[in-house]
Amino acid sequence: MAVVNGYLTTSEAQSYIGMSAGTDTAELDDVITSVSRMIDRFCGRHFFQATSTAKFFDCEPDQETLTFGPYGDLVTATEVAYDDNDDGTFESTLSAGAYQLTPQGATTRGPISEPFTGLRVLSGISLPLAPAASGRTGLVRVTGTWGWPAVPTEVKQAARILVAEVYKLSDAPLGVVAGFSEFGVVRVSRQMPARAIQLLQPYRHPANIGFA
Repeated sequence: MAVVNGYLTTSEAQSYIGMSAGTDTAELDDVITSVSRMIDRFCGRHFFQATSTAKFFDCEPDQETLTFGPYGDLVTATEVAYDDNDDGTFESTLSAGAYQLTPQGATTRGPISEPFTGLRVLSGISLPLAPAASGRTGLVRVTGTWGWPAVPTEVKQAARILVAEVYKLSDAPLGVVAGFSEFGVVRVSRQMPARAIQLLQPYRHPANIGFA
């Protein structure tokens, strides 16, 4: 099975764990995919890009701002539409000049390119409040490319560490025994390695901090 939205290529992972060329990489590809999703869950966001995807949100009480929340990192927006008739359709759209993605200049303001995490409506336009009279929520639809402009180096390095850790389990009885020491059986930790946590910590979504 091929790697799906992985944070390492197969060749990068092979090189890191010292796998010889010509070896069957099907298991390794599964490990890369699963490790990448482990990182997503830990961080509360994903770093691959999902293009032409629509997500639905509720506006803040001021009816002018949206906060996208976990798994809501935006690279570019192609359409912002809203349901202002409470009929389940998104008949009203905002022109590109009618809103501003926030934080302003996210993709260029720091040492690495970061995503946008919300938007603010300009020109005095008010977005519909949720729940509507019918009980509908998610009255604002944002379509675009979600994820990060590029996978951060720290995320790739954490993926290397985790791939090596998880791949080792395939050689251990019941997937837990790493070897023996003078004190008996040494078992592979079921927790994320501390070094990987250290690398990923700055990239955890604020709403996801406190969850293992």
